[in-house]
Amino acid sequence: MIRKIVTLVLIFIAVSCFAQEFRHLEKYGIEYSFYQYQNPRPIRIHVLKIDFSMKKVEPVVSLAKDPDGQGPAEAELTSPLALAKEKSILAFINTNPWDSLPDSEGKRNRKWHESQPVDITGLAATKGNIVSPAGDGCISVWVDKSGKFHISQFPDTGQLSEGMAGWYQIVKEGKIIPEQNEILNPLTGIGIDETGYIAWFVVADGRQKNFSEGMTHFELADFMVKLGCRNAALMDGGGSSIMAIMDERGKLKIVNSPPDRITGMIKKIRPLPLVLTIRVKQ
Repeated sequence: MIRKIVTLVLIFIAVSCFAQEFRHLEKYGIEYSFYQYQNPRPIRIHVLKIDFSMKKVEPVVSLAKDPDGQGPAEAELTSPLALAKEKSILAFINTNPWDSLPDSEGKRNRKWHESQPVDITGLAATKGNIVSPAGDGCISVWVDKSGKFHISQFPDTGQLSEGMAGWYQIVKEGKIIPEQNEILNPLTGIGIDETGYIAWFVVADGRQKNFSEGMTHFELADFMVKLGCRNAALMDGGGSSIMAIMDERGKLKIVNSPPDRITGMIKKIRPLPLVLTIRVKQ
């Protein structure tokens, strides 16, 4: 289980700097927090808590272009910053897992690159339009027409406004679902309170030795329960985990450190088929 780090001064400085930079978003019901631990290992965690009951912002799934119409692909991998180019966007995180399409020999190219056609796993919907249906053994995270979040296997399609999918539910009615193990990864989670109008978006950095080495599914669930989540889902993780927030200058800033970010001396952000954006309500 995660314990607070010994170097309390370092925590204070980090939290203070990040909180100041994004304090202008508090008027929208958006609160950013940063956590850093050294025990049981170095871990850096980024948290957005958003009160959607204020009706100041709305969640909108931004989907990449469908490259083949009625063909097998549902989207082509695209820079997440390109998916979040609308001026009204205040923040975004990654959501669904996906996979490449098999070639004639059944092989899949998993060396991800922009414009690569992919099949989105689980539910993907925006403005009531379903691009990828719920299923594939995934858990659905969806928003109804009133702006309330739900976490369930399948959405109510009559009430569905926005929808995405994660691997599985890690917190159910306050109970932690996964057992503890030693498998560490960068992780993304979405959690909600009992009303469904307060949501937490969590990104834990990982695979970066002595900087942030990742979390287990149990640790993420435990952390999200402590934040106040009644229910939570594990979204796609690894090199896909990303969070960006609009800074005081009006520019989206990637606040976490994706493990794919540095290849040699070249900075690299993994392209994605979709992201969940938080936008100023029109």
